[in-house]
Amino acid sequence: MNATKKARKAKIAEKRERKERRFSPEPTSSRVIVLAGMAGALALGAGVYAQWVREEPLGYAPYLVALGAVVLGVALWKTGEEMGRVRVGEAGVALEKDNDLVRVLWCDVERVSLENRRLIVRGKNATLELPLAVHPKAVTWVVAEAGKRVPDVVSLDREAVKGLGEPKDLEGEFVLIEEVQITGRHCRASGKPIAFERDARLCPVCGESYLKDQVPKKCLTCGNELGARAREA
Repeated sequence: MNATKKARKAKIAEKRERKERRFSPEPTSSRVIVLAGMAGALALGAGVYAQWVREEPLGYAPYLVALGAVVLGVALWKTGEEMGRVRVGEAGVALEKDNDLVRVLWCDVERVSLENRRLIVRGKNATLELPLAVHPKAVTWVVAEAGKRVPDVVSLDREAVKGLGEPKDLEGEFVLIEEVQITGRHCRASGKPIAFERDARLCPVCGESYLKDQVPKKCLTCGNELGARAREA
């Protein structure tokens, strides 16, 4: 391979490289849950001792066992719930748990709302729930990005948005966006399936997909100017 081809490949790779912010759960919330789990475990252990180890079981032992088991169970459930990291950027919102990544592209978001201290991102094929106590920074960024990219789906009043605060540039960790599945999606303009990634063009604002010969002047999903601004997948 000559130097010219190598340079061209490097340029294409650089052009396609995209990043997004990744947010880890707030450590303060996790500490509270860990302490609750420890308390539940201690109560459960004390109840087991008082009920089955002592020569004369104590009358309140069954209640201690039940209480400890419930507190420990809730703590374990909440710990598992909070282990997820949130990604926010050009490719929408994603929830990362262990090796699984559930992503909702901006063009697929149908509603962003605040319910029971959780930000709910409802998509066409998945729904993400982000607890405010666990992911306050991620929630702020999701609302801010959604407000710029797909404002029509944001169902929060001004006071609610104001109460979340302003996103800060230094928040989150920048990570590369893995390849987003484009083949198999349908062109928003023609309705035809996209069989090959090279035939796709994406809206840089909401990520909506089009066939390269069907790109409209304005994105049919977010309404932003498109045309020559559409980028390769």
